[in-house]
Amino acid sequence: MHAQPCRALIFDLDGVLIDSNALYEQHWEIWAERNGVSFSDIAAVHHGRPISATIRAVAPHLNVPAQARAYKAGLEHTKSLDRVQIFPGVLALLDALPPASWAIATSAPRRFAMRLMRHLALPTPRVFITGDDVSVGKPHPLPYLSAAASLGISPSECVVVEDAPAGVASARAAGAFVLGVLTTNTAAALAQAHATVNAIRDITVRRSEHALLVSWVAANR
Repeated sequence: MHAQPCRALIFDLDGVLIDSNALYEQHWEIWAERNGVSFSDIAAVHHGRPISATIRAVAPHLNVPAQARAYKAGLEHTKSLDRVQIFPGVLALLDALPPASWAIATSAPRRFAMRLMRHLALPTPRVFITGDDVSVGKPHPLPYLSAAASLGISPSECVVVEDAPAGVASARAAGAFVLGVLTTNTAAALAQAHATVNAIRDITVRRSEHALLVSWVAANR
């Protein structure tokens, strides 16, 4: 068992708290076919990145803002929310955290992220940073810098839980301790993380008067 003291945890949403990959990839496949783009190119880069950044990476010749709006509209009108689930162990972990000691920093659009949260009855933290709330997304550190600032603490006092290389890079650049969870990527892909776990249920938290102690069972490599 390994441990790290901190004052707050910041979670990515998709791939960390909720299993939504199948839904996003369904919409990326539709978008790719419509625009003549290779889905394999999208699959290689979209995890953890804002929609516009993904489109810019795979199809810079397109009107990126317009295409991002079209993709978001498709998400917002999806009827496939039954494909999304909360990962085992998430609710117990969140229940162990004081309300002011955790946050979410996601690249998802705010309206869709909130729709997912309501559909799953997932607790909404006081600090909830989405792709619509920052001028530049992951792997830039701004999402995690913004989350820590909104919590009123330094990023160095945070443990970030991430599943994507872009998110790990963002959190590391912000100065946080990063736990990678192997839900959507391999340990090799998350090599920048300070440690990796197989699943959220491998993370536990104990409270003390002034801090949290985050413990985890390391992933098998």
